[in-house]
Amino acid sequence: MSWKYAVFTVMCPELNIEETASLAASAGLDGLEWRVTKKSPEPIEEISYWSGNRSTVDIADVQTDLARAKEIADRHGLAMPSLGTYMKAADLDVVEAAMQAAANVGCPKLRVGPPGYDGSRPYPELYDDALRDYGHVAALSAKYGVQACIEMHMDIITPSAGLAHRLVSHFDPKHIGVIFDPANMVVEGYEQYQMALELLGPYLSHVHAKNCLWEKTGEENGVAKWQWRMAPVKKGQADWTAIVAALKKVGYDGWLSFEDFSEGDTKAKLTEALTYLKALEASVG
Repeated sequence: MSWKYAVFTVMCPELNIEETASLAASAGLDGLEWRVTKKSPEPIEEISYWSGNRSTVDIADVQTDLARAKEIADRHGLAMPSLGTYMKAADLDVVEAAMQAAANVGCPKLRVGPPGYDGSRPYPELYDDALRDYGHVAALSAKYGVQACIEMHMDIITPSAGLAHRLVSHFDPKHIGVIFDPANMVVEGYEQYQMALELLGPYLSHVHAKNCLWEKTGEENGVAKWQWRMAPVKKGQADWTAIVAALKKVGYDGWLSFEDFSEGDTKAKLTEALTYLKALEASVG
């Protein structure tokens, strides 16, 4: 059992999709998880991960743009295991267009987001909405043969494996899966890694590889104040030695996709993280 490694292209904002594919191939990666959302018009005045990002497939023209991305990936010998879209389950027209485009290029899965949580609406209402919406998404998944994945992420209704499982357990895992993201769990939703993975069982579909840590920023009236920030894979509070061991223990045989949002050169971050996780994978057997 050997894992495959990809880059979620959100971490390559300064590169266009051709340059990202070239970088991924030269770094020794196996695939590309394309960032799929509204493309920023050129010229981009300020490059950033989440807004001015050139390594993006345009959701507004997803059929044509994804086909071009597929040609580029093929030319560099790279697979396309998943699409990192930013659409919500309630956006059914967009979800269907993205699923159809994914099916056309042979991409087996894509991310579909649940409602966010900010306290303005009660969780039970948001959960009921999500159950309804993912019921429609699951039907689209069955139609196009493309799995919809819910990410474990802070500030949404699925920050933990437990809450993600509560939602996805109503659906066939062929249609709805979960993206396990242990770095996000540093911020919100931490559960013991192996227990979380055992709970997800067949719903475990994809893994995001990055890291995060909490820093003390000062005190206010004698009360410590803390803020989280992203960190290199080897430098944060997510314990990748334990994570790799837990993934091996439950028999995970899929993809790990890097999305390192820390500072530093993109290729250097990818190369170091890939070397580190491959060494961990080998050491666990």
